[in-house]
Amino acid sequence: MHDKTKIVEYKDDPLILWFWRSKTNDTKVDSFLKDIPMPRNFYLSGVLRWEAKEAKNLAEQYNKLKLAIHFDSLSIENFLSLISLGISNRKMGFLKSAFSLPIFSDFRNQIFLLGNFVILFILTLFFTTILFILTKLIYYLPVLSHRFDPMKHNVFKGIIGFALLLIPVLILRNFYLALIVYSIILTMIFNKHEKNWLRIHLVLIFVFSIAISMFNFVPFLKGNDRVYHMYQILALDSDIRINPETKIEKKVLAYALKKQGSYDEAMTVYEDLYYNQHIQSVDVINNLANLYTIYDEDERAEELYRKAMYSDRGEPYFNLALLKFKKIEYLAAGEFMEEARKRGFVSVSKEPVDIVPNTKDFYSLLITKNLNNSGFVKLKYLLIILAIFFITFIPFKISPPYYCAICGRAVCKECAEETGEEFYCHQCQNKLNATKNEEIEGELKDALGKSKRLNKKILAIVLNIILPGAGLIYRDRNFSGLIISFFAIMVYAPLLLKPYFVAPSGWISFPLNPILFVIALFVLILCYLISFSAIFGGSDAD
Repeated sequence: MHDKTKIVEYKDDPLILWFWRSKTNDTKVDSFLKDIPMPRNFYLSGVLRWEAKEAKNLAEQYNKLKLAIHFDSLSIENFLSLISLGISNRKMGFLKSAFSLPIFSDFRNQIFLLGNFVILFILTLFFTTILFILTKLIYYLPVLSHRFDPMKHNVFKGIIGFALLLIPVLILRNFYLALIVYSIILTMIFNKHEKNWLRIHLVLIFVFSIAISMFNFVPFLKGNDRVYHMYQILALDSDIRINPETKIEKKVLAYALKKQGSYDEAMTVYEDLYYNQHIQSVDVINNLANLYTIYDEDERAEELYRKAMYSDRGEPYFNLALLKFKKIEYLAAGEFMEEARKRGFVSVSKEPVDIVPNTKDFYSLLITKNLNNSGFVKLKYLLIILAIFFITFIPFKISPPYYCAICGRAVCKECAEETGEEFYCHQCQNKLNATKNEEIEGELKDALGKSKRLNKKILAIVLNIILPGAGLIYRDRNFSGLIISFFAIMVYAPLLLKPYFVAPSGWISFPLNPILFVIALFVLILCYLISFSAIFGGSDAD
């Protein structure tokens, strides 16, 4: 074994090949390993993926990553790493290879994607609500100033009021507190449509937060609960032993034991489920019958296969056909094999086929009836959000101030200059008093009105540069503004709020930033184009 040329003699033995590779780092071994059909090996794939990360050139990275995929084609880390490597090096062929992997069939991958998407959705909803409230706060600042301080105004008092309103953001820097304070203040000023938008956001945040609190996926992804241990037993051939407490846990454990070759233990669990707990599900009946065939109890096996035929699954028909072949009853075997084909089941196996526990069983184990108060969402915060929702229905509203008929500035009764049915601010009134000509006065009103509209448009553009969609919300085009800002915040969140997301146990992957940057760039360009075209070409309301 000290001569590298002799390793060729062991090219079909994966154990010796891997031992040799770990000792010599002989790259020839990788080509041999790729040609050997292997059962899934999650942990070995992780080691190879780590080696790929540490490799010094693209060819070595790609070859090691392909070998990692050979050992575990279901790992989502291999899928994301291959995409990241392809984007970083502009190799689009890598992406094609990545999307050919069957990653969505694995339960761990499903929970990783679903759980983090729900987190992303809630974060996006929360910060979209914050954006809506802050943008409306900017719009209504003159109203707030003149209603809470109805006496004659000066610049110094205005600055103090403005600073007090910004304390939650500038000093405390707490977005949740900003949501509470500003939403309560604005509910006293919002019109009916604006209140409805606020209510929609609050309801969605509450509903999805309750849902994620009942979906106990964080302990699973971190590998800290029984469901993850059962997943390891079933999918990763782990030798972990648990004491099953529910019928679903027993079904999963029995299947895993049989898969590992512990037939006596598996039969004990299956017989308890079928005979003592009266479980009549097709997977329990079929798999127990398969165990009976292993022990040559053919009559008991046939009886169970026939009972399992109440369902549309093809496995019981296929397995009974194998049993008939074993008894040299070829005509009956052919009939049952045809029935299996009619039900969409075809296999070249010469052994009875088990029915794998459904992923629905795993999902039912993760869903709890008790709200989880220690996870991503704190329930005490939800009570405050619910309280704000009900506050929006209180029929109390601060009446708007007087608005200048020319520039649109909000003015209190003390500041307003009344002229017939119209009110003017001091500035506009002084400009009008400076002219005696009605024609010039009309032109002056038009000019001042254009200046007002231009100032609002400039502020809308500035807000839209900060975040696409904010300018539309400022101009009261709430629906289009909220949709655009929602997608913009959704692509920002994974880049700026990484600590909120959950990586599964055993996570080893190439950096995901290249994937996130490409998605963010595409979405943000689209959001900016749509929002600016709407600002320059649209009206001031939905």
